[in-house]
Amino acid sequence: MRAGRIKTDWASVSLAHDGHAIVCAKFNGASHCTWFESLEQLKQAIDSKKILVKKWAVAVPKSLCILKPIALPASDLAEAVQMTEFELPSLIPLPVDEVVCGCTLLSKQQNMLSVLACILKVKALNEYLKPYRAIGIEPYRIALNLLAIQNWFHSRNGGPSGPEISALVDRRHSAVLTGIDGNFQKAKEVALPSEDVTLSPREITEEVLRQRQELPDSLKGKAKISLAGVEEHVTKVKNLFGSMLSEPISRGNITVVPRPSVTRYAGDDESDHNADGLGYNAVIAAGLLDLAANSKFPYSNLLPQQNLKRLQQRTLLFSYLLTGLLCLLLTVLVWLCLAASNRRIERRSRIIQSHIAPIKQVAGGVDSKRQRVRAIEKQLSNRGQISQIFEDLYRYTPESISISELRFSYNHQDTSIELKGQADLLATAFEYTEAVREAALLQDIQVINAQQIPRPGGSVVEFKAYCSIPSE
Repeated sequence: MRAGRIKTDWASVSLAHDGHAIVCAKFNGASHCTWFESLEQLKQAIDSKKILVKKWAVAVPKSLCILKPIALPASDLAEAVQMTEFELPSLIPLPVDEVVCGCTLLSKQQNMLSVLACILKVKALNEYLKPYRAIGIEPYRIALNLLAIQNWFHSRNGGPSGPEISALVDRRHSAVLTGIDGNFQKAKEVALPSEDVTLSPREITEEVLRQRQELPDSLKGKAKISLAGVEEHVTKVKNLFGSMLSEPISRGNITVVPRPSVTRYAGDDESDHNADGLGYNAVIAAGLLDLAANSKFPYSNLLPQQNLKRLQQRTLLFSYLLTGLLCLLLTVLVWLCLAASNRRIERRSRIIQSHIAPIKQVAGGVDSKRQRVRAIEKQLSNRGQISQIFEDLYRYTPESISISELRFSYNHQDTSIELKGQADLLATAFEYTEAVREAALLQDIQVINAQQIPRPGGSVVEFKAYCSIPSE
């Protein structure tokens, strides 16, 4: 990482004894470890946004923790963790609220589950995290450093099943660990107080053989041995196995694992700095990153629950704020789109109005004359009806009936006609409806009133008729 920016969901950090810091992060599809000369340099990278990490993972040394194996009648690890919380008062003489506990699986039998409880004082944890918090790192995952080392060996070897003994050898640090099916079992860590003293390869070899000897007889022959660290020490340890074992070890059971490559931050030298004593912390950081990013050993998190809830609430609040801002932005964008559309319509309307303005008065006069013409047409449209009515009366009125009065009424919906007439007989008056059935306009005429009136020398029938003619 000489230039550019790291942006990732998970990153791990490990502090060396001399103040150096190793940061492992996954970006560009691969994991990378970066060496910072000091916490101040790391702080500058974080403050300048060259390192953007959502969640940090930190490892705590075994010297701060108490490891206790517990056998519980549980069916799964989640149930065993709940039972461990009730067992804490009997394991340590401290109030439960003053400690934090993480659990990993040791072994599983038919009705029993053996777990390894890692107990840590909250006060000691807060004191250990002060340097991290001082540079703006609030860890989301805290794990035992030995668990991170064992997870790194197991992942680099392809996750084999069965027993595995791993030895990490550096100039001033060493750790020998035993795991079965990827589950951490035991470990011994050695850190030399003086830089003038180096670790003895024989001591490391003896510790590896001792942990191998403590395995059940059925697993001793299957145990695989993994070595990593300073090349000269690893070679010596590997050569010592032949001379210190009574029975030979198959070469296939001894594996040398390459250490993580470490790059100086913002430096011109991109060479591997593992030879300078950074390999031990690089393995911790690399194993911790894999452990956190892939959610391995979820019940081993040593972060206090109140801290975890606070971080989760902060993340949730950030998500709510981001969602709200995105909704507000979406609303503004929709409003801007509608406003732009309205402006385009308004601009086009002004163009059309500018074209209409010169002919507006002329168009108004033309429209007024058009309406007058339509009114006149409606008034004159019924003139032909009058002559047709007279024609129907002349053709279809019987000789026994005389018409004495005709009233013609016209409106926009229909035309109504009222007739008054006389007939010689009452039956003749009512038969007038059938007489004009073939008429073009008077076919629906109805006799609405007919009465016989006496006259000198006889009588006469006077009647009224009504007919409605729909307008076309």
